[in-house]
Amino acid sequence: MPTSFYDVVVLGTHLEPLLCAALLGREGLRVLVLGQGVPDPSYMLGGVEVEPYGLSVTGVQSPVVQSTLELLALRQDLRQRMMERDDVFQLLLAKHRIEVYPETDRWLAELGRELPSVKHQAADITRTLGEVKAELDMVVGRGLTWPPESFLERQRLSLAASAQRYDRQGQGWTSWNQLAHRHPLRMAFEAALPHVSGFLPGQHSDATRARLHGHMLEGVTELPGGWRWFREALFSRIRSWGGDVRAREHASSIRPARRQGHTITLRRTGEEIGCSQLVHGTPIGELSQMLPDRGPMTSMFERVGEPRARAYHCSVLVLVDRKGVPDALGSLALVCPDEAAPDRAFWLRSQAIGEERILFRAGTLIDEHMVDTASSPLRFVRGEAVDALRSVVPFLDDHAIWIDSPHDGLPPQALRGGEDLACSEPWARGPYTMRAVYEYPTRRALGVCALPTRTPVRGLFLCNEQVAPGLGFEGSFLAATSVARVIASRYRRQDWLRRGPWARRSV
Repeated sequence: MPTSFYDVVVLGTHLEPLLCAALLGREGLRVLVLGQGVPDPSYMLGGVEVEPYGLSVTGVQSPVVQSTLELLALRQDLRQRMMERDDVFQLLLAKHRIEVYPETDRWLAELGRELPSVKHQAADITRTLGEVKAELDMVVGRGLTWPPESFLERQRLSLAASAQRYDRQGQGWTSWNQLAHRHPLRMAFEAALPHVSGFLPGQHSDATRARLHGHMLEGVTELPGGWRWFREALFSRIRSWGGDVRAREHASSIRPARRQGHTITLRRTGEEIGCSQLVHGTPIGELSQMLPDRGPMTSMFERVGEPRARAYHCSVLVLVDRKGVPDALGSLALVCPDEAAPDRAFWLRSQAIGEERILFRAGTLIDEHMVDTASSPLRFVRGEAVDALRSVVPFLDDHAIWIDSPHDGLPPQALRGGEDLACSEPWARGPYTMRAVYEYPTRRALGVCALPTRTPVRGLFLCNEQVAPGLGFEGSFLAATSVARVIASRYRRQDWLRRGPWARRSV
């Protein structure tokens, strides 16, 4: 028998479920968020707070991102933090170094200096990317449901997308693919795609590729404070609107009760909690294990296909002295030592630790078949990351303090003095902590969306990175606002007297 009851229970503390929970709490619904085993975004190593996965912000000027941040009273906070970062995104290739400036004139001047042979063609592509951005801004700013599933939702998306240059599958103009097949500029933009989205380069449609390329030209940066700051900000918003957050709790089972709602059981205490609506915010495979009957999920997979992990994000962290870092190296860069192998590129982020040290985080993709082998090549990722870092930091070996790679199973290594490095969470290490990049058999809504938000189980919704993986940061907002809109509309329709417009809360 449930000991407590909530309007909505949200499983997971990733970006998508937290945004959805905050929006629903603002609507006046009683919300409970469970951590569902999601690890903390950072840990302490040698007295330094380390965050293996930062928060790469792209498309911050998107209408859906701006409107959602405004609703959650986070727009000004995010703007102030972003104003502190004046560094530009860098493309560090084997033979070229390109600064990606948000200002069009400076960007074209940079291309004219580094790649004069494609200056005019790049200017034409840049201009068209700006036009595509304006067209897609009108689509994502309409308050649509992504992906559309009902007849009215599909009709609204068709009408909104009728004035732009892509068909329903997102095929049309091809962005930087107009350059030669092995052109370094084209390879660099393709290599950056999996680091700012949930798709591998070959899975993107023309629309999602052009949208992300436009976001990169508009400005891509790391959020100061990282994902930990943004997560705590969303926690505070949920609690301020009457919700509850239990980041350490984990739901072990879900028992649907048809029209009466759902009952979830907590793993640690065995407590039963009832809810009217349930939002699942972790990968779909975990949801299938909690349901008593897999039949409804099997029917959904027969319709849209079941996602399969194709690659994993792996991070290597190196702490160095500031005096050994070139002044020209920015805070965010794509390092591609071999232009013929863009899949081996590293997403390099740097963070100042005090006044004398800098922490580098080099992220790369590991193929799925390499992770499953008995003699895991993950143990060699550390060496590859150091080699890539040496290509941009010439005297790395003389100034490196320690190195750590939390995903390969190797312990942290001190490079000075041989002292032991104490990790605050030594149990939260290994290949299972890596984030997966999935392959989806079907993609809808201009190639943006993969899995639906509505499941065959009544009152159970999906709100995770698998809903709109094609647009990365912007796709997270699309998925969260879509689920929040559907759930809030049901409450307003079914219980309008108790939850009328006068009951909405604002900051």
